[in-house]
Amino acid sequence: MEKRSGRWELVITVNSPGEVSGWLAPVLDRIARARAGEKLDGRPVTSDERRDCAHACVGEEWDCRITVFVPPCPFASGAECRVIRAIPGVDLVAGPAETFAYLLLGKKPQGFTPLPKGAVLFLGGDLAYAALLAKRLKYPALAYTEGVAGWSGSFARFAVPYPYVGDKLLAKGVAKEKIRLVGNLMLDAVAPRETKAGIRRRLGVEEGTPLLLLMPGSRPAHFEGMLPFFLRTAELVAQEIPGVKVVLSLSPFIADAQVTGALRGELAVLFGATGEYHPVGAVADKGEDATLSGRLVTGEGLSITVSRGRYELMSAADLALTIPGTNTMELSFLGTPMVVTLPLLYPERIPLEGLAGLLGGLPGVGKFLKRRLIPKLLEKTAFTAWPNRLAGEYIVPEIRGMVRPEDLTGKTVALLRDEEERKATAARLKAIAGETGAAWRLTELLHEVLAERYG
Repeated sequence: MEKRSGRWELVITVNSPGEVSGWLAPVLDRIARARAGEKLDGRPVTSDERRDCAHACVGEEWDCRITVFVPPCPFASGAECRVIRAIPGVDLVAGPAETFAYLLLGKKPQGFTPLPKGAVLFLGGDLAYAALLAKRLKYPALAYTEGVAGWSGSFARFAVPYPYVGDKLLAKGVAKEKIRLVGNLMLDAVAPRETKAGIRRRLGVEEGTPLLLLMPGSRPAHFEGMLPFFLRTAELVAQEIPGVKVVLSLSPFIADAQVTGALRGELAVLFGATGEYHPVGAVADKGEDATLSGRLVTGEGLSITVSRGRYELMSAADLALTIPGTNTMELSFLGTPMVVTLPLLYPERIPLEGLAGLLGGLPGVGKFLKRRLIPKLLEKTAFTAWPNRLAGEYIVPEIRGMVRPEDLTGKTVALLRDEEERKATAARLKAIAGETGAAWRLTELLHEVLAERYG
């Protein structure tokens, strides 16, 4: 691969919390490492390797400007732009309204002056936005996808996490030479900063004490219901296992005010889960956890540590309670057993994509349609948790439907008491998750696409 001269533009499309944290973040981290001349295994690239095309994507090859477009998305939390702007290496972020205006009217986002050379990288959402951006900018495009394959003529390559995804793309008419296996980006995002034992010590977890992690989601519509749902479950578990340590992972997409709001909302009343949240400024003892965000005390007096250091909590926990999504893959990679739940007491709060999403958003009839449609869709869905989907069988339990906290308690208590079952589950989770390195392979593929277009 010959080196290109001059700076180039990297335009990335991404939306929704899982794609930002699980796909965008590891790619940007990989680019930062490449700019510093680092190889996949962490070693600096030698002069001989730098001349080798297999290791050309380092140093000056990453003299690019990074612009992230956040298209409209029914799965968005509303905080994506704020979170992306805080990620090192991002030069410009264009929100949904700016993205739509640029594609429809040609109105450039403020500060966006695209360079002559560049590429579009699709990291989630609707492929149409990335395809239209590539057409307007006259850049080649690369898509990382878990199965969607529209606009295939607009993309030079489709990067996939697993072989079965490539088979799905072939069945949808994507040319075989366009499909490349790179691995699962979500695994590259998981990076606890210290050992499990060290994290547990800082959390004040004594030896032999079970640690239960609550992960109520990143989207406000989910969080508002799942926080009180999991809090009530934790109270019931604490009645069965006195002394259990409970921690809450607070997503960067959720603000402190939304925690307080969820504790006072109608679903908190429904589940009987009241409580008071004390953000870090109001917590006297901050020494137990460097990533401490606060403390939550439930109506029954259960004290819960709240932290935004989710990978540390995932690594340290004996068991996690979570909803379907990126978390289930990250927990699998760390070998942390989980109970996955999807209550359908309020199905109208669940976002949908495509035509179903448009119908569900109609005033008046939208909620009624979603109440009828979502339970039927779930009946046709064999698995919702990533490890179960990959294995084609239950590795971790899924509790879904018209369920309440009481329906979750029994399985949670049983797993916390059964160390041998947790160990067996952990081994299966690690085996199904696979290996890291997807971000490295994806960025090398991106340079391959650039070389084809610009030499």
